[in-house]
Amino acid sequence: NNLIGVPKMYQRRSARDESTSLHSPRRSNGTTATSSRQQFKQFDLGTASLCLLICLVLQIELLAYKLFISDSAGDDTPVVHGVQSILPRGNENKLITAVSSDNQQQKEVHLPQLDEEQDTHKELIPSKKPTKVIQPTSVDESLLLSYEPTKKLKKSRIKKARGETLNRLNFWKNYEPEKIEPPSNITDLPPEIAYVTTLTKCSTAHRASLDGAAVLLHSIRRNSYGWIPMHSQSSSSSVEFDQSLWPKYGGNGGRYRYRAYVIVDPTASPTLKGGHGDCARFLQNIGWTILHRPPLVPLFEVPSDETLTNHSATFDELIKAGFVGVQRPTTGDTARRPGEHPNKLRMILYNDGCCGDTELLKLHTYGLEGHELAVHLDFDSLILRPMDDLFDAMLRKQNDDKVANSLAVAKLPRSKPVDFSRPIDAAFTRDYNSVKNPRPDSPVGYQGGFLIVRPSQTVLERYRKILQRGEFNLNPRTGWGNKFGNFYGDATFQGILPYYYEDIAPPGEHNELELDRCIYNQMADNPRKSTHKFPRATPLDPEAMGYKDKNMCRDGRDDCSDTDCQRTDPKDSITAHFTFCKKPWDCSPGLPGTVALETCLGLLSEWYAVRRELEDWWLLPRIDPEKVTGVESNGLSYYNSQRSFYWNERTVDRVREKRRGSLQPDVYKGYCDATGSSGYLKMMGPDGLKK
Repeated sequence: NNLIGVPKMYQRRSARDESTSLHSPRRSNGTTATSSRQQFKQFDLGTASLCLLICLVLQIELLAYKLFISDSAGDDTPVVHGVQSILPRGNENKLITAVSSDNQQQKEVHLPQLDEEQDTHKELIPSKKPTKVIQPTSVDESLLLSYEPTKKLKKSRIKKARGETLNRLNFWKNYEPEKIEPPSNITDLPPEIAYVTTLTKCSTAHRASLDGAAVLLHSIRRNSYGWIPMHSQSSSSSVEFDQSLWPKYGGNGGRYRYRAYVIVDPTASPTLKGGHGDCARFLQNIGWTILHRPPLVPLFEVPSDETLTNHSATFDELIKAGFVGVQRPTTGDTARRPGEHPNKLRMILYNDGCCGDTELLKLHTYGLEGHELAVHLDFDSLILRPMDDLFDAMLRKQNDDKVANSLAVAKLPRSKPVDFSRPIDAAFTRDYNSVKNPRPDSPVGYQGGFLIVRPSQTVLERYRKILQRGEFNLNPRTGWGNKFGNFYGDATFQGILPYYYEDIAPPGEHNELELDRCIYNQMADNPRKSTHKFPRATPLDPEAMGYKDKNMCRDGRDDCSDTDCQRTDPKDSITAHFTFCKKPWDCSPGLPGTVALETCLGLLSEWYAVRRELEDWWLLPRIDPEKVTGVESNGLSYYNSQRSFYWNERTVDRVREKRRGSLQPDVYKGYCDATGSSGYLKMMGPDGLKK
């Protein structure tokens, strides 16, 4: 009756059956014996099935455990209960504190000593007994504040990152970067400003953002030298337009010429056949100049077998550059910490911010030395009015006092004094929304969607050196040079910029300018922290919204009413950046229920108005360049004689159909049927182009 591994209900049933069979009279025909054998046969079959099921479950659990150990083999950083441990320098054998990502559980763990030189790809063999976990009596608060919760490095992730890096590098075996055509040096023409954006991916999911690139280019065009105001161009046309739907701001040209560039990653190159190359081909055909640029330093080392074949000079330079962190110091505050995986920094860059290490392609803006100034803007940016006064200040073309009074200069705790008697080398805004612990001395990144620089190959080479040294500290995540980190995008563009200007550059060499972020790169952000875990605009009804403002400014001051961008009227801003207000091609509702709603809707409405003017400009009748008089002699941009892109009657009909959206026509100008990306009516591509 003692059936091992069989539930009690089956044991009781077996005993009852046996008792019944012993006390029942035995029939001569053997019916009772036959029935008993059938019952035991059924019982044995059920028992065997149950045992097989238990064995199967145990096998699955064993397989899962083996997979877990295998995945952990690529990471030599100790992990206890899924939480990465912190290894302070010199305390490898001591008890340390491991903190969960939400800081709700704190445990002390005995960790074995790690040899930094050991093979990091060996499996971590668990001890026979489980690690004992002791509840601490006290917690080191400095470790809690600096803890950087990152996922374990798995072999599959490293393999994927290596593969993508190698695919990008292989492009440069037979390709050389395009050379910049120098701007015209005619003395009676104003300087030509380089406007730059970056394309790192191209797929069906990114098609709507191409509308952003088209609208951005038109906003540059209509606020630059050579633009003829739209009402003047359309006055002689037989086509009728509703001018009330055109933009409210700018559109009268400017004092500086422009040239538009898009830096393209090899995975989105127009040389690729099919969909992956369509985005760049579209941008190229509407006026952007394509620039292929290699990484300053490869993320991973180029395999030796890839260096044996014949290849381009650019590929040779990439081989010589090594990889990120190849020259990292072995001692000092910026050396790799004990227990830190050799690939940890490279994987941090690979996953950092919006676009990973490809975000560093923006640094090639410094390489456009043929231009006196270069402006980098993201696709989701918009120029509302000319930036002529800023350009004058950077190029020293105006009186010092006049420039100082006309510019919207930031006056915040980390803002440096500007010497307007010297040319300005860089103009930027800071991203105070990414600061985790606001204090006047907290490290703050530069906002990655807006940067104006004086191009310099020397500066570009210094960035290459920074990446080769790889002095980015993790655990605690104090970032570049042990000073610039622990904020969004700290490992790539938004962190490496302040590291260079405020720590690496020779003292006094550069004259940089922090701009008022409500005027330049306006994002309608709230200057105060929120009880919500993410930055949020000030709610009109805190109880209904479930969060409210804290009595704490993001820049560390007590009063930040002078940087309340969420309440800044769009007419006062010069450029906008659609981050908090969300993307126009997602038919964003703005920020309903907050004080930022009016500002966001105003900026969104202006974006749709610029799109409307662009389409109307493309609808104007063709102009034969040979019949245009005075265009080149007066220095007007050649695009005024090539404005027509919509010429097919079917295309024209489709353009008009895509203006019949029903969602708030006064804001969305007929381009939205509903909020959300599915409600957006995409632009028609120019005739003959695929989009």
